[in-house]
Amino acid sequence: MNHALPPDPPRATVTLGGEPHPLLPGDTLAALLQRLGHAPEAVATAVNGAFVARALRDSHVLRDGDQVHCFKPIVGG
Repeated sequence: MNHALPPDPPRATVTLGGEPHPLLPGDTLAALLQRLGHAPEAVATAVNGAFVARALRDSHVLRDGDQVHCFKPIVGG
């Protein structure tokens, strides 16, 4: 009789700074940044090469395989 547990389902991940990070179901860009300790006003963000404004991070749901980029915002005139 085999009492082995079923294998864990594959975990969804995103890549940030070249490193994989696990996603929780329904994770948003804002939640990921908070979990990783990034101050929202200290970084600008892009997902899969498209800029995501700070005001949209709470509603931007991440998907498995997304490429997330954080960079210093460009300010000045």
